[in-house]
Amino acid sequence: MPESIRYISHHNLEGFGKDGQKKLSNSSILIIGVGGLGSATSLYLAVSGIRKLTLVDFDSVDESNLSRQILFQEKDIGMNKAIVAKGKLKTFNQDILIDAIEKRLDEDELREFINDSNLVIDATDNLESRLMINQITYEQRKPLCIGAAIRYEGHLITILNKDKDESCLNCLYTVGDESLLDCDGIGVLSPVVGIMGSMMAMECIKTISGLNKGQKNIVSVFDFKNNIYNKINLEKRVNCDVCS
Repeated sequence: MPESIRYISHHNLEGFGKDGQKKLSNSSILIIGVGGLGSATSLYLAVSGIRKLTLVDFDSVDESNLSRQILFQEKDIGMNKAIVAKGKLKTFNQDILIDAIEKRLDEDELREFINDSNLVIDATDNLESRLMINQITYEQRKPLCIGAAIRYEGHLITILNKDKDESCLNCLYTVGDESLLDCDGIGVLSPVVGIMGSMMAMECIKTISGLNKGQKNIVSVFDFKNNIYNKINLEKRVNCDVCS
């Protein structure tokens, strides 16, 4: 399908247009975690025309995933999530490049993959991984989008890693903290995951295309049970081990 037809809704969009689409088609996005958040995020990025997606997940599909991880079906149970997601996403857009990494990356490998990407999506589910990703993206000055979905709530942070006065995830949490961004054992309503994954894709597209004008040091918190949206200031910690 000609690109002019596939992406015409983007081409006709004021403030985005063909220039914005060209930036997407030249970008490489690293998605770490292809569960509920990663499934929805990757789907919208694939159909939006991102040039290359690199999907990282060592986990396999199980039955408990099927209610909220929209790329997976019963026939996929027992298969690696990154591999399955690659095949599904290719059916939506054959023109994009997709790499599937079906292993847990060590720090050196993670550095290499982040270095090769224009932006990183953190869709993981444990704090240790999140803090490592946060540190490396800060060191390499790569934009980072972090999402979480728990109970009826979603959390969203975009860190551009451009300015010295920007805070980072380590300003909010440290290794010794109990993760508040993990839905395991707490539960989550299925649509919350899809909404947050879509919002992460939106943040990615805004950042790559230049629509993100530098909003920083903000944690967006969405209460979907009561339809309440709050912004929390993420102050830069003077003694932060990463960004100070």
